[in-house]
Amino acid sequence: MVNRIFFFLLVFPIIVFSQELGGLDPNKKLEEPNYFRPGLLKASATISPGRMLQNKANSIYISGFLEYILDRKYSLRGDVFQFVDAGYSDASLLEPNFMNRLYFGAFRHFGKKNLKFYTGAQAGMTFMQYYHSFSQGRNFSIEPSFALKAGTTFYVWKYFHFFADLTYVNSTTRGLVFGSQKMDELIFSAGLGFQIQTRKKQKIHIRKISSPYF
Repeated sequence: MVNRIFFFLLVFPIIVFSQELGGLDPNKKLEEPNYFRPGLLKASATISPGRMLQNKANSIYISGFLEYILDRKYSLRGDVFQFVDAGYSDASLLEPNFMNRLYFGAFRHFGKKNLKFYTGAQAGMTFMQYYHSFSQGRNFSIEPSFALKAGTTFYVWKYFHFFADLTYVNSTTRGLVFGSQKMDELIFSAGLGFQIQTRKKQKIHIRKISSPYF
């Protein structure tokens, strides 16, 4: 009798709590929270290596972005690439000692829940101060530019995510003694990003309709 009472006191609370808490019921799976929602504001900064395609140089940037998620597919994003240094070769015609690339554009997101892939196009400007072998002293240029980006993001918590992307930058430096020089570049970025939700999650209210009495 004592054993039966002990068994009842042990099993009964487990049954009750397993019905109230889905996580205790093996037949019910906990739903993974979806952190990618409209109103999400994202930002990050990291060190990004690059490759100047025509200028034959390996570059280093400090890059950062600010992005706002408009809906479940589209976002607006601004990027900045601040030049730090580069390893030039004998084939390098220009040697920037200062360069800042600024871009803004729209992005399209693919994937399900917290794993997203994205592509986007951005218009911008390149500000550059440089040396070249055909003139003395420093030269300065401001040129229009555009960027194409593709990457992936994994949202691991409501406050941060991991990302990796590749950016193709198209720009041309004009007004040189030997003509124009293309400064196209591939820039790789990866790291930890942060986000906050600027919109409150809408609650769905179910209106109960009582049956009429006759």
